[in-house]
Amino acid sequence: MWDECPMTDEPAKPIRVALLGCGVVGSAVARMLVTNAADLRARVGAPVELVGIAVRRPAKDRTDLPVDLAIFTTDAAELVTRADIVIEVIGGIDPARELLLSAMANGAAVITANKALLAEDGPTLYAAADAAGVDLYYEAAVA
Repeated sequence: MWDECPMTDEPAKPIRVALLGCGVVGSAVARMLVTNAADLRARVGAPVELVGIAVRRPAKDRTDLPVDLAIFTTDAAELVTRADIVIEVIGGIDPARELLLSAMANGAAVITANKALLAEDGPTLYAAADAAGVDLYYEAAVA
């Protein structure tokens, strides 16, 4: 059910979003992506599809989230290779750094709320984003 692309009348390709982490912040992000899907589609001109959520504890009860439970995975490394945008809210330095570098190397834009990683290794992340020609966003990480 893709929207039509306004310039070509072709269906707009969905924007695939991967979420790393599903704690307090991650679950709020997932909820907002799903409940605001129509508004996001109207704003960006294409459907925004949550393709996966990487978690450490897949057995945790997350039935309160309006997402298909089948999209939860413990394989974050694989997940970042199949997204257009990767949102990282797991925190810490590793494995966050390696996951974000992999995401960018695979052509995904990155959004992170990881203050520690930006403070410790921001130049590496900026260089990786520049080399891959993708965006690195971090507004949620700083005041």
